[in-house]
Amino acid sequence: MTSQFVRRAADVPAYSPANHTGTANQRVIGRETVGARRIEVLLGTISRGHGALPHAHPNLEQASYLLAGEGIGEVAGRARTLRAGDWGFNPMGVFHRFEVVSDEPVQVMVVYAPPYSENPNAAVVASAADDPRSSAQADSLREVPMHEAAQSLPHYHRVRARPVITRDTVGARHLDIRALELEATGGAEAHSVAATEQVLFLQSGSVSGEINDQQFTATSGDWVFVPEGGTFSFAAQGGPCEAILVRAHDAVP
Repeated sequence: MTSQFVRRAADVPAYSPANHTGTANQRVIGRETVGARRIEVLLGTISRGHGALPHAHPNLEQASYLLAGEGIGEVAGRARTLRAGDWGFNPMGVFHRFEVVSDEPVQVMVVYAPPYSENPNAAVVASAADDPRSSAQADSLREVPMHEAAQSLPHYHRVRARPVITRDTVGARHLDIRALELEATGGAEAHSVAATEQVLFLQSGSVSGEINDQQFTATSGDWVFVPEGGTFSFAAQGGPCEAILVRAHDAVP
């Protein structure tokens, strides 16, 4: 079922982002696609030996989820190998870089809150390889947890929700991201979240539901956008599902 709230990467053109090499991004969720004001979601494709040059975002935070390939992510001078299924988190103002090391191109879902939209004033580039800012704030970093215990979510049923990027796990101020496992009869009853935009990314299976009384169906690889304060409900269709739930809200002090 076609819906203005369900988006696919094929719906949008690719562009070359600033401060990157060998990278093609597709802005799936943004102001121009769904009218988002609090969140931006991209699908990036990056070739071997390329990626993000050292830079920071003073007023937004960034989360990245690898869908395919392998790369080296560096945050505040600390390097970590990232593979499909891994998350990375870049707090506000902390310098980071990324380089693909696999022959296979990396595919990565990138989430910004608030939106970046390639605003040159929203990024600061390292002045040189030895720029001391590139390793600043290393002591305050917290690694993204890999095996947090699943929790319940209000209004959700027969769903395991594992916290990934949250205030408690990594000190996120704008983002709350959880990995969902839905049973064949799992889903969420109609509810809304004030002052928050939501994105549901389907990794496997399919769901159907309603957003503001408009019906939708989404399958693996689709992004579902829920506008601020929107009424949202859905249920798994035909079997279990895996999904990622992203919420973006005002900064937590």
